Amino acid sequence: MTKVNSQKYSKALLEVAKEKGQLEEILAEVSEMIQLFNENNLNTFLSSEVYSLTVKSELIDTLIQSASEIMSNFLNTIRSNGRLADLAEILDETQNTADDMFKIADVEVVSSVGLSETQIEKFVALSKAKFDLNEVKVINTVDEKILGGFVVNSRGKIIDASLKTQLAKIAAEIL
Repeated sequence: MTKVNSQKYSKALLEVAKEKGQLEEILAEVSEMIQLFNENNLNTFLSSEVYSLTVKSELIDTLIQSASEIMSNFLNTIRSNGRLADLAEILDETQNTADDMFKIADVEVVSSVGLSETQIEKFVALSKAKFDLNEVKVINTVDEKILGGFVVNSRGKIIDASLKTQLAKIAAEIL
C-alpha cells in the first residue's frame, strides 16, 4: 500500500472519531492495537500469503469483539476493501497523524552517560520549546562515541551539541 492510501484510511478514522466525540478512545484503541501487532508479529501474519483470508478474517473478528463501534466498523471496512495486509501500516499512520495533530513526539536524546530524572525533565522542556510540542517522551540512548554533550533528535530535527561534533568542527577549521 502506498503511504497516500494509508493516510486516507487514517484520516477517515480520525475524522469519524472526532465527529463522534470519541477521538481519545479511538487513539487509545489504535495504540493498543499497534502494541498488539508488534508483540505478536500480526503484520507478518496478515500480509503472508500462507494463511487464508478466512483465518485472517477470524483474527479481525476476535479484534472486533473488544473494539468500539467505530473501530469495529473501521476494521470491517479494511477487511472488505482487501487491505488486511496494510492494517499495521494504516494504524501506524493513524498514530503519526494524531501525534502531528496534538504535537506529541518521542524525542531521542543521545548522551555519553545515562541521564538523571532532572536532566530528562530539562530535555522535555527544551524539546517542547525548540520543536513546538505539547507532549514529549524522552528516550535516552547512551553512546560513548559522542564523548560528551548530547544529540537531540525529534522526527529528523536534530540539535547536535556533542563534544565529538564540536571537535570535528575545530579540526576542520584547523585544516
